Order: sequence, then structure tokens, then C-alpha cells
Amino acid sequence: MKFAYKAYDKEMKKIRGEIEAYNLQEALSKLKSSGYIVIDIKEASKVKKFNFNIFSIRLKDIVFFTRQLETMVKAGLRLREAIYILSNQEIFSKRFRSILVNIVSELDVGTSLSEAFKKQKAFDDVFINMIKAGEEGGVLEETLEKLASYYENLNRTNQQVKSAMVYPTFILGFAVIVVVVISVFILPKLFNVFGTIPTGGIISFLISVNKVVTGNPFMVAFVIISLLVGMFLFLRTEPGKKTKEFFGRLFPLIRKLQEKITYERFCRTFGVLIASGVSIIDSLEMAAKASNNLKFIMKIKNVSEKVKSGSTLKQALKSEKVFPQIIYEMIGTGEETGKLDTIMEKVADFFDEQIQQDTKKLLSMLEPLMIAFVGLFIAFLAYAMYSTIFQMQSTFGG
Repeated sequence: MKFAYKAYDKEMKKIRGEIEAYNLQEALSKLKSSGYIVIDIKEASKVKKFNFNIFSIRLKDIVFFTRQLETMVKAGLRLREAIYILSNQEIFSKRFRSILVNIVSELDVGTSLSEAFKKQKAFDDVFINMIKAGEEGGVLEETLEKLASYYENLNRTNQQVKSAMVYPTFILGFAVIVVVVISVFILPKLFNVFGTIPTGGIISFLISVNKVVTGNPFMVAFVIISLLVGMFLFLRTEPGKKTKEFFGRLFPLIRKLQEKITYERFCRTFGVLIASGVSIIDSLEMAAKASNNLKFIMKIKNVSEKVKSGSTLKQALKSEKVFPQIIYEMIGTGEETGKLDTIMEKVADFFDEQIQQDTKKLLSMLEPLMIAFVGLFIAFLAYAMYSTIFQMQSTFGG
């Protein structure tokens, strides 16, 4: 049976976790022998759990944690002590520190490291399975080093993509601010001079927007915030991911960049998992999930089935047309030489270089296009305003 408990540890920190025991008395005995002061304990099945995985832990917390843990373990520190020290570091978010405290409490009652991480429901399958493979193979230090490098590369790729979106987002935000300033502050004062309001065209629309915003500012703010939060949550669902993929594929440059990001994540993850002793079938499944591309995940499922049926990885990937032709030959070489993990790492590096080049190319095209868009938009607004003013002035003069 599993029991959920709340207790104070040896350092008098309040912790919570789960422990396996035949009955309540044995659970209490185990906790007391670990130096815990139990304040509440119940059967885990009777505890209501709410899972907010949609608000996942920050990637930079995982990056720093894996690298620091790897360094401390190599220096000879026990796992429990290393994680406890890291749980007090303010560089991590409060939620992540709380998770580390729970992991320490799990280790104190005899839970394995991979199981302790798994119980937190905050770490991805790649992290948990690599830790498990490292424990079982007695190569935890090497696995932690691979994990640290993997998450550092993943974080670097994500930062490149985010950096590429900064300028377009700024330009679009600037365009929205221009519209708001014109419709809320400039137009009402301008048309008050003439004592009349136009009844058609874009200027009339902007005046209507002004009335809505100034008449119900809190309601408008609530609606905008609700829409933004709703969009954020929707994009994390399966339909949301499909929608994002669909719009991304409408533009050739963005489509190619997305494909290369998918390839890089898959190859990097697959190589690290294979090197850590995870089976090819499990590695395929986890690496596909890491790509965050639904179409690609379906292709890899077919690849996995073909590998189970006896096909080589090269043949299975080639039949599903997953990669460009040259990549199949590299993968085939990796299979023949027994260095598949090294080959996949090199393939991931190749795609990483391609991502950087495509990102620069995309930015070099987006910048002038966005500037031209904003310039034309403001010019159109200015033309609409002045033409309306001239019409009203002539009517006023007549």
C-alpha cells in the first residue's frame, strides 16, 4: 500500500511525499526511523490529487540542476546530500526547490532516484528513463553528464527560436499600440473640433473601438486577458498543437525551419537515450515525443513497429521518408559500426547548424517586411484620417 504523508525532516523543514508499506504502523515506523516527525498520514488512494502539468517547471531550472548535480556527484558527494544542497539554492524557482525537497524525502525512505523523480510528475520521460538506465547500469555519473549536455543543447535551440521571434513580436506590438493611441487619444480630440463623427470607413470603426474601450475599460481588459490566457492554454493541447503546425506549414521558410528543429530534437534525444542504455524502441518513442511534432510522432510510431518486426532502423526510417537521403546512410553506418549514438549526435549538430542559418535567413527577410508592413499601415491610417478631415472641413465650410 502507498501512504501520503506530511512531516518535518531532520532540518525541521516541512515536507510531503509517499511511502510504500504493508500498513499504517509500518509506514509510521519507516518515517520515524528516517528522523521524520509525522504530522499527517493517509492512504494515497484517499488523497485527492490535482495535476497542473500544463504549468511545467522551467527548462533553465533543469539545465542548471543537471549540470550542478553532475559536478557535485563527480566530486564525491552523495546523491541525497547533493540534491539537498541544491534544494536551498535561490537560483531555482520556489516550485522547483519544493520538488527537490520532496525528492530528498523520498530518498530518505529508500525510494530509488528515478522513482523519486517520477513521483513528482514534473520531469519528462527522457529525464526519468535516462536516470533509471544510469542507475541500473551503474553509470549514473556518465548519464548525468549526458543529461546536462542534452538539456543545455535543448535550451540553446529554444533560445534561438525565441530570439528569432523577438523582432516580429515587437513590430506587431508596436502596430497595435499605434492603433490604440490613434483611436483612443487622437481621433476623439480631432473630431471634437468639427463637432461631428464620420459614419463610414476605418475611421468610423476606430471611433467605435474608442467608445467600447473608454466606456468599459475593465471589461475590455478582462476579455483581452481571458483571450490571451485561453490561447496560451489552447496551444498546449493536442488541437492547439495541430493548429500551430497547420499555420506554420503555410509559409515555406517557417515550415523548413520547423522540420529541422524537429529533426534536431529527435536526433539529439535519440542519441543520448541510446548512449545511456535505453532500448531502441523506447528511445524512438521518447525521442519522437521530444520533437513536439504530431505528424512526425505518427511516422516514428510506424518506424517503431517496423523495427519490432525485424527491420533495420535505416530501412524503417527510409520507408517512412522521415529524413533527407544522406541521413539514412549515416544512420546505416552507425548501425553497422555500433556507434549509432555518436552518429545521431553528429546528425543533430548538422541540423543545429542548419537551424542557425535558416533563422538568420528568416530574420533577414522578416525585418524589412515587418517594417514595410507597419509603415504602410500607418500611412494608410494617416491617409484615411486626412481624407476624412478634408471631407468634413469642406462640408463644414459649405
